[in-house]
Amino acid sequence: MDTSTLLLTILAITLAGVAFHAWRLGNEKRDVALLGVFSGLCGVGSAVTAIL
Repeated sequence: MDTSTLLLTILAITLAGVAFHAWRLGNEKRDVALLGVFSGLCGVGSAVTAIL
């Protein structure tokens, strides 16, 4: 497994966990959405690096 794929996967999982925790704590919806968007982007980047 490529290093960039591994790092992006770890970052995506971590950001998803942080977004879920922020949602459970009741943070503002825009902050949770921003965390979710960045988590999704890291997930897409991880998928792209895994394919290439």
